[in-house]
Amino acid sequence: MPDTTEPTHDTTDRPCLILDLPDLSDEAAWQLSELLQSVAEHLDAHYSVQISRAYRAHECERERLYRERLLTEAQQPLPFADPPF
Repeated sequence: MPDTTEPTHDTTDRPCLILDLPDLSDEAAWQLSELLQSVAEHLDAHYSVQISRAYRAHECERERLYRERLLTEAQQPLPFADPPF
């Protein structure tokens, strides 16, 4: 039986947050939503330079991988049978 405590090292495995949220009144739910939106806006404003830099880096890497894939595909032989001569 595999040890489930070991990390999988799967690059597609992303951490997920599972919360058992309490029941809230309408007003409390609205206030919580407003607070979280405010926190997100402040984080975006404070870290905007780093976020933009990371976004550009991800875009550059995605474009590099796309060009690499196109080049690899272009270098593959065509799937035609060899001529009989």
